[in-house]
Amino acid sequence: MAEKRGNHSESTFLNNPSTESDELLCKIHQKEIVFFCRCHDKLLCMVCNRLDHSKCKDQIFEIAVAAQKVKTSTAMGKLELDILNLLQNVKDSLQIQKHNLSSLQEVEKTIRKEVQMIIERIYIQQESVLCELKTHNDKVKQAEQDLFQQELRICKIQERLFALKRSGTDKQFFIEMKMAEENAFKERKSFLAESNMKYKIGFQINPFFSSADNTLGEIKFMSKLRSYSTSSLHEAQIERPIGSDITKNVLKIERTFNIHQAKHLMELYGCAILPNTNVVFIDSSNKRLVIHHESGAYLKEILLPEKPFYITAVGMDEVAISFSPRLIRIINIKTNQFESKLTKYIENYSRGICYDDGKFYFVDHDVGIKEVRIDKEVVRKIHVDIAGIGNIAVFKKRIYYTADHNNKLYCSDTSGKQIWTISDDRLKAKKNSAPIAVDNDGNIFVAGPDTGVVIIISRDGKHQKVLTDEVNAILHPRGLFYDKHHKKLLLCYKKNGLAHLFRLR
Repeated sequence: MAEKRGNHSESTFLNNPSTESDELLCKIHQKEIVFFCRCHDKLLCMVCNRLDHSKCKDQIFEIAVAAQKVKTSTAMGKLELDILNLLQNVKDSLQIQKHNLSSLQEVEKTIRKEVQMIIERIYIQQESVLCELKTHNDKVKQAEQDLFQQELRICKIQERLFALKRSGTDKQFFIEMKMAEENAFKERKSFLAESNMKYKIGFQINPFFSSADNTLGEIKFMSKLRSYSTSSLHEAQIERPIGSDITKNVLKIERTFNIHQAKHLMELYGCAILPNTNVVFIDSSNKRLVIHHESGAYLKEILLPEKPFYITAVGMDEVAISFSPRLIRIINIKTNQFESKLTKYIENYSRGICYDDGKFYFVDHDVGIKEVRIDKEVVRKIHVDIAGIGNIAVFKKRIYYTADHNNKLYCSDTSGKQIWTISDDRLKAKKNSAPIAVDNDGNIFVAGPDTGVVIIISRDGKHQKVLTDEVNAILHPRGLFYDKHHKKLLLCYKKNGLAHLFRLR
């Protein structure tokens, strides 16, 4: 090999071999190599010696002298060993690269095989999802045909009533009217049971699809219960004031829920009944939703990122949850997905929440009550003069609410103008505010957090009746929800993991 030192370079047998002559030439000066410098371990020509090694006189030897016994020298033995080691290292490295190439080829085969399997699974899942979609499509088409037929039947009822109203006798019209009432009632029941859901349909890919146990994704049917208005059969002849006779109302326990246990002592802060008959409880201390069937059977739980405090139903499978301090989430109970957040509408921190006629209402602490149309992203602030509002309920442009450390139930219109106030010491609480709910007639249920009293109050605030009292009630009711579709009242208690489902009779 050639190595520079100063202005010259020496040749070795490795980089400048000669098989025809013993002469070796200096690579720089092209002169015969005749000397060896032991000081620098270098081969030299005459020029090299004269120019660069004048100070090495005692260490300069002629080649013939330096080469004596070289074949049996220690240096030669070391050189041979070094060459053998180098050769073995190269051979070992060749084996490693052969192994690497083989491994790369195996990985390539594995990748192709796995990807092919995923493609096959995607195709199978695609067919499954499309089959599910077709099933829903067929149901919607059938519902559409049924509604067309129903529309024809209702039009005939309407036409016959109009005809008799113009030309029939009072007797004929009365009989026809009663028959029409019965038929209309049947049609209304059918309509509400089968055709009152509006779906927002989408598809979401499962990010964990690569696992063999997971599906490709899920079609999401976000249902929205469409509001409607109608009258009762018994209101046909005599128009009654809004609100029924609350003195006749009696609560009968239909079912007791023993809420599914958790690691820590439960603190139930709220409850809701969904249209699909699932019952949802919020357990604040364990940061979870607990879902039971209306029959009482435990279904599952959903863990939450923060402590929940208020809940309301907003659709077939969705609930809205208010967390502290500045967070409201809408959660799909069926898919466990967090659908949306309403945080951007909160100025201070959120408290009580409710949903009515496509609008979402929540208390923004010490700011007021906010009305939000989620689909249109419109928010309206309702100013009220009461501080510390905790629980709210809304029904037909009226807002009912209770406040912390307060024994009053307030009623205002949706502009914030107060209509009436009721004071009752049984509603006062050391902490939080009294839970409330409202029925189909605008009557209000309110529970005393410390006394266990449940009272029903008429829409105009003039009449009230105690439905349960401190003698037979379990203390500390914290969540209250009225199911307008099935006319049932759900009441959960903060500390003991119990809840009661009442039927109103």
